[in-house]
Amino acid sequence: MLQQPAIGRRSHTIPRSMFAKDSNCNSPLTIHFSARKNFVTAVVIAFLLACVVLVNPTPARAAQNTIGTATLTLQNCDSTGLAGGLCYRAVVTNCPEATGEFAAAVKINQPPNASSLKGTVFFTTGGAGQAFYDYDQDFLGDSRCSGSNCGLMVVQSVNAANYRTVQIKFTDPENLIQEPAGWLTGPATDGPRALACRYATIVHAVWSNLLNQDKKHAVCATGNSGGGALVAYAITQYGMGNGSGPGPEFRMVEITSGPPYARIDQGCAGAAAPISAVTCPGGAQISEDYGLTIAADFVDPAYPSPVCSTDINSNGADPYSGFRHDSVLSDDFPSPSYQTSVRSLFGSADMTSAVPLGLEWYNAIKSKKSGTCVNGAPHELPEDFDAANTIVNDVGTLCK
Repeated sequence: MLQQPAIGRRSHTIPRSMFAKDSNCNSPLTIHFSARKNFVTAVVIAFLLACVVLVNPTPARAAQNTIGTATLTLQNCDSTGLAGGLCYRAVVTNCPEATGEFAAAVKINQPPNASSLKGTVFFTTGGAGQAFYDYDQDFLGDSRCSGSNCGLMVVQSVNAANYRTVQIKFTDPENLIQEPAGWLTGPATDGPRALACRYATIVHAVWSNLLNQDKKHAVCATGNSGGGALVAYAITQYGMGNGSGPGPEFRMVEITSGPPYARIDQGCAGAAAPISAVTCPGGAQISEDYGLTIAADFVDPAYPSPVCSTDINSNGADPYSGFRHDSVLSDDFPSPSYQTSVRSLFGSADMTSAVPLGLEWYNAIKSKKSGTCVNGAPHELPEDFDAANTIVNDVGTLCK
């Protein structure tokens, strides 16, 4: 508040630029204060009204994350999953906050008819991403899929439809680097958001070094749960959803059962976490609380200390200050608007917090999106025959 001087009269000069960027308000403004009056002169008030309303502040620019660098070295593939692939050891360095080297395995299968290539599809599994999509133990069990391996059915069917398939497994194929929590192996001040740099860096390296930055054909991605969160971070914080990042710009993504890191602040709030009405399964009320097991396995390892478990135990009274910033729906980004076409899938048998958290993100998207509920499918959606077929059909329809 402007204070009235005790006696006499004085002047104080304030740059007009403090009030407005308009060209008519650029010269200094002299404000007079009088001991006989307890208000600013009408002339000054008129100036402020005229100039302040002209202010049109530039919105805060989203703090886009930067990727690191990755070196790809050809390796032998093991005998599991889709045959005929080329495998690489990807060593990632220079990701901010992720100190040291990180190694992952990459498996690429070319389409049967390369001259009719439709595009490239990246696949990631859930949790810490420590398995290839075509041989993830969590995707085994439905006898309606050949060999009860629905993950393999997805990759094989997409590949047979003349898509190049790229799978990423976040373990060191040479077992030289200890990565007990896969891509979530920290510590990082910004938790999963910072560590998602590893995925974005590998995607960029494959696209740049092995695909020669191919912009003629569509590049798409799908991931389940934590793997879906990697895709969501890539198109949001790493700029792969609108061309502002290093590339590629994903043409279409399908996130299944997530992303669970849409609002980490709410997932780690324990009993104080919101309970949301979800559309899949219809009419269900599901808490966004991760619970201590999920927190310990898939959130705490990303941070310098078990901050999520601590907050859950306090029922939201002791939150880590960066939780909202580290979420896909972070505090430094506007509501998502992508060039990428977003497809979201949930299973009606999934009662985990990933459902309401994933819907938080999906409902906030302002750009092109679609979603569906697969009846009877569990959280591990690619385990289910109907869900697996839905993923295959969605890729064939939307990845163009």
